[in-house]
Amino acid sequence: MNLDTYKKQLIQIASRLNGSYFASRKEVIIFKNKIENFLDENYEIYVNATTEERNEIRQIIKDYDRSEKDVFEGGPPAPFRYALNLYGIRAIKQLEETDNVIWLWRGLVAISMLDGIHYQPDDELHLAHLYVAAEKKGINPNLMFQTISKISNNEPTKSGQISTSELVINLSCDLPKEIDAASEYKESDLDFKTSGSDSMNGFW
Repeated sequence: MNLDTYKKQLIQIASRLNGSYFASRKEVIIFKNKIENFLDENYEIYVNATTEERNEIRQIIKDYDRSEKDVFEGGPPAPFRYALNLYGIRAIKQLEETDNVIWLWRGLVAISMLDGIHYQPDDELHLAHLYVAAEKKGINPNLMFQTISKISNNEPTKSGQISTSELVINLSCDLPKEIDAASEYKESDLDFKTSGSDSMNGFW
């Protein structure tokens, strides 16, 4: 897939999530799988893009975002940032289950694409879990964290936040106190600590 096709498909997905509710559970599952396949198969397009091209990708996600008020007061299905947030959880679980470093890349790319527009404490939590999960599988995550930091936005997206670039590189040096290399987490920890997860899980 080339970059133009990638951006068109991203717009189609994000636009659909701002449309009407899905007609059936089957339709929801089909669209969920479409999002996951899109992110699974095309993470390298984001990594290999130029700085300008990555800015364009992140801007598409911002352009199709909606306010929390709209999401929680019965608006259309939750916007694409919610899908990216949950995809990050999936990447952590897949990394633990498969030992495949590709899931570390995919999880880091999802956070870089989100660029702080969802809920930065979630991003920090997901980064920490990715780092710990990688180390437990004998993968040194430092180089990948450094790479994603370099290609992420170096300007804060919201007032009072640090940039995604800084967040990623800081996490590789200073894990949150509640997570260390010896810690274990339950699947529900991520779900319950994720902002808006009930809304998105209900949508899925």
